[in-house]
Amino acid sequence: MPDPVPTPGKTTKTPKKRGRSEVWTRGPTAHAIKRELRRLGQRLRELRLERGLTQEQAAEAIGVHPKHMIKMEQGAANLTVATLVAASVAYKVPLRELFSEEEKEI
Repeated sequence: MPDPVPTPGKTTKTPKKRGRSEVWTRGPTAHAIKRELRRLGQRLRELRLERGLTQEQAAEAIGVHPKHMIKMEQGAANLTVATLVAASVAYKVPLRELFSEEEKEI
């Protein structure tokens, strides 16, 4: 079937594509996801500091841009599984440890 020919004076609308982030930026789940991303970012920062690494060194070890590393630690980046695996390898911890909170002594 040929493409429709636009009629003069009328505009054709193309459906808007939903961005990847749109899925989790609205609704009750959005707050939970943002909270977990912040918590994960804090954990990544703790692990980096425990190893005495700068953000630039950690970014290089994980394979991300230093600006992305900053966003990761702030909880402002939507992390891929590949990035999480790279972080666990760089920090020499099991993947599950990225999601666990460290027990603090009082």
